[in-house]
Amino acid sequence: MKNYRYLIILFVSLLFSLKIQVKAQNGAGSVTVDNSAVVIEKGTIEQRFAEGNYFGPEADWVIDGTLEIYSRNIWIAAGAKFSGTGKIIIYNPGNNPYYLDMPAGPTYIDGNNGAFIKLLIEHRNASNAVLADVEDPGYGTTNPSGAASASLNIGKELNLAVDGADMILNGHNLSFDGNGKITGYSADRMVVTGNSTAGHMVKEYPRAGSFVFPVGIAERDYTPATLTTKSAGKLFVSVQDYAASALGGIKPNTGIDRIWHIYADAPLWADVTLQHNQSTNESLFKDAVAGIAQYVAVNKWDIAKSLNPNIGVHTRLNMAMATNPMDKNVWFTKFSVSGSTLAIPNLYTPNGDGTNDTFEIRGLELFAENDIAIVNRWGNEVYKASNYKNNWTGEGLNEGTYFYVLRVKEVAGGEWQVFKGYVTLVRAFKK
Repeated sequence: MKNYRYLIILFVSLLFSLKIQVKAQNGAGSVTVDNSAVVIEKGTIEQRFAEGNYFGPEADWVIDGTLEIYSRNIWIAAGAKFSGTGKIIIYNPGNNPYYLDMPAGPTYIDGNNGAFIKLLIEHRNASNAVLADVEDPGYGTTNPSGAASASLNIGKELNLAVDGADMILNGHNLSFDGNGKITGYSADRMVVTGNSTAGHMVKEYPRAGSFVFPVGIAERDYTPATLTTKSAGKLFVSVQDYAASALGGIKPNTGIDRIWHIYADAPLWADVTLQHNQSTNESLFKDAVAGIAQYVAVNKWDIAKSLNPNIGVHTRLNMAMATNPMDKNVWFTKFSVSGSTLAIPNLYTPNGDGTNDTFEIRGLELFAENDIAIVNRWGNEVYKASNYKNNWTGEGLNEGTYFYVLRVKEVAGGEWQVFKGYVTLVRAFKK
């Protein structure tokens, strides 16, 4: 009996020391609605157990302590404000310590593209949080449309605090302002785009800098993009597989079956680092000789040699970001260097007009080594070079057909690949 009384006294003392404010709430089917100024003082905890929590357009929460939410639905009016030095913790509704009939599952959040939440948000629901249109509880607010309809805007920090605490975009935007950041991310805690470009992870850069977009098309399909801008701006990122993107010019044998959709709100240059899972590699994809490719025209990709600091990680420097999400240039993927990468012309016109004046082999710069020999129709060598720089003009030679032998190595010390063919030199097109 003494031990029992001691436990009761200890529990009551703990409640007072923490200053926990427990609202009178019901279990499944219950709602809590707030539309006023609320202050949670430092050192205090307020808990919300109702199945639905609604913050109205006049809600102004200053949280210097902690707000713990165990709700299935969270609706935030566009006019609601959150600030302070404390934090909001989102738990699985099934972990509700007071209402055992509350079903477990994800937390559905409707941010209504409202004000940026200037607080630390700890996401501790291992069954995910899903951005979704939650019904207005009766305020009659104007709901934005499209990807903004349930957009959640972070003005301080979103911490993915436990494994399984993914953010599911569900066709909506998850946005971070100049001060906003995401932490705790990994393959077990990420932002899921759902193999769609309807919603994006969005970051505003107040100045030149770097930001990690920990995105993937599904849980644990972790394909983050790190974008380092050269100036201020805003970037939008999502990811798809080849089938969903439905783009032409794909080189499936040398690709990775993942394509990132990246664009800016204004002209912007950035270094692009893309990470993918080795399980998606196609049969001829080779990490060490792969490059990031950008879609530039119908069925055409611009591939360039990229840095490869780790397995599955590639970086291409100083890339132009398109500003229209419907532009072709918003798509990025990876291809391995191979013989099919080379585009060798069979005609060039060294006439001084600035167009097609050299024998240019596109894609040659992607290979670690190359050499070339060119002969005339009698077999006499007229040109030879190691590490050819696409600079042969045919100076001093007559118009006509010449024959080349080109050798390339994908990596230093690798085997030579040999290409033979002809090229016709024509100067008569001079204007």
